[in-house]
Amino acid sequence: MKLDTWDKKILTLVQRNHRLSQREIADRVSLSPSAVNRRIAALEEAGIIKHTVSVVDASKVGRPITIMVQVTIENERLDLLEEDKQRFVSCAQVQQVYYVTGDFDFLLVMNVRDMAEYEALTRELFFASGNIKSFRTIVSMQNAKQEMTVVIE
Repeated sequence: MKLDTWDKKILTLVQRNHRLSQREIADRVSLSPSAVNRRIAALEEAGIIKHTVSVVDASKVGRPITIMVQVTIENERLDLLEEDKQRFVSCAQVQQVYYVTGDFDFLLVMNVRDMAEYEALTRELFFASGNIKSFRTIVSMQNAKQEMTVVIE
């Protein structure tokens, strides 16, 4: 799908506030509400808009610890790689999974209530697999910015 100026304006608005009404979006981008509705539906159908969510302050709901984990796998055979990736993706505490280039293979962003929960997760995610060579834990001391917006130009 090729994005035009109106699509880009709509995407910018809905990323910042998914609760805007289609009337409000229409007023801001100079289109009719029905045109905005059609465009949003097309953006969703094309997979450009993947989810509509609210960002929750994890520390205010008892999950104050954010951890990044660099995971190095032993063998990059496709079936083993997929198995590891699926285990990471299916874990509720893992918020983001990146398969990366460089000195390690996966970067995970996790959110836990305490280090005891993280320790239990390391057994489940890393020690239970025969294909995890090593992992390195980075604990966030402060969250200075947490956004999922994409610059639309």
